Amino acid sequence: MVSALTARRVAAVLLTATHGACTTRTVSPSHEVTAVGSSTGEVQSVVRLALTLDAAGDRRADTLYASEAVVVSNARVRLTAPRFAGITSDSGGRVLITATNATVEGRWAWALVDYRWVNQAERRGEVGRATFVCERRGDSWKIVHAHSSQPLPWEP
Repeated sequence: MVSALTARRVAAVLLTATHGACTTRTVSPSHEVTAVGSSTGEVQSVVRLALTLDAAGDRRADTLYASEAVVVSNARVRLTAPRFAGITSDSGGRVLITATNATVEGRWAWALVDYRWVNQAERRGEVGRATFVCERRGDSWKIVHAHSSQPLPWEP
């Protein structure tokens, strides 16, 4: 069993992570809402799916989170969709992942994702960055913490 101190250390590492991979990709929701296995690709699939389903207002996103998960968006705890910074519309939209990086250590994983939310109907677009802490529970990964924010106006 992982102690609370270890969990806090994992969260601290996540919050200070500055990893970034230069990739661009459009993510489309699938019917699968869990990832099985322990590779970084599987963790990345979970976080991409969480963002994609959240942007679409799809309630299946709820199944990706542990019951005790904490989600913070622009310094506010979020209990329901939209959970992530910049995703503000009830009418949906889509998320484009612009950079992602994940690390797996045993049954813990953390990921950093840069994304852009676009709602063509409203002619709106927003950028954000999210960090995730995931825990392997059984055969799937569950999100136990997510934190997202938008860049300040003076940041490039």
